[in-house]
Amino acid sequence: MTTGAVGKVGSLFVVSVALLLVGCPGAGTTGGGGTSGAGGKSSSDDLTSKIGDYLPPLDGGKLEIAAPKGWDWANPGGGVLVAFKPKDAEINSLPRVLLSVEESAAGIDEVTPDNVEAFVRQVSESLSEPKPKEPVRAVQLGKHHFARYVTFAKRRNQVVAQQTLKTVAGGRAYTLRLEAYHHTLDKYQAAVTVAAMSMKFAGEDAGQAAAPAATEPEAAKPEAEEPESGKPESSKPDVVKPEAKEPPAEPADEAAKDEKPAKPDEKEAAN
Repeated sequence: MTTGAVGKVGSLFVVSVALLLVGCPGAGTTGGGGTSGAGGKSSSDDLTSKIGDYLPPLDGGKLEIAAPKGWDWANPGGGVLVAFKPKDAEINSLPRVLLSVEESAAGIDEVTPDNVEAFVRQVSESLSEPKPKEPVRAVQLGKHHFARYVTFAKRRNQVVAQQTLKTVAGGRAYTLRLEAYHHTLDKYQAAVTVAAMSMKFAGEDAGQAAAPAATEPEAAKPEAEEPESGKPESSKPDVVKPEAKEPPAEPADEAAKDEKPAKPDEKEAAN
């Protein structure tokens, strides 16, 4: 009986130790939310390793950016410079990361460590609805400083979380926005962080400019993605600018054709 009791105690001890080992995560096993910002050095290195292949230069050669590993990219148009999505996913499905750009209207040509807090205040004051779920705050991702905030919106009666990163470089305001159903936000936050960390602006890395000279007309790759962006046109989130698929370009060509019948005027002039 004594031997049996000792055997039971020994087995319980082994099970307890095993449970402790399984149940105690290391410092690097935090959820997606833990790696979404500028974490410690180890988490930053881990995210850097997730940077995928760089696209051809965008925004007239002013920006280079890479898709996260395991994600594809597409050019949906409609005010969106480029979109990232998990491989084999449709461009109008979630999650996705959208990049847009415009001229800076904040009086700041470059976000730096010295003015990032002022930039954060400007971004915060410019927001109307929906109010941020998390207040706007400054984060550093890679070499660059961003204003970061999270808002919620609705899509087909489901709550969509949007994590936005804004910065300014060379007088151009760049906005990266992750859109994901709110219960999956932690899972996909790293995607927008990785995209932000990959950003290289003109003049920063001359060596990287060796990419194909097809700066903006990245029609070769986007056309391969285009069938996806053309499928579910009705599934655009309320908060995303309408993804005017390539049709806007075709009317422009047709308009150009319609202008050719100006030759009759030349005949009249000759008469």
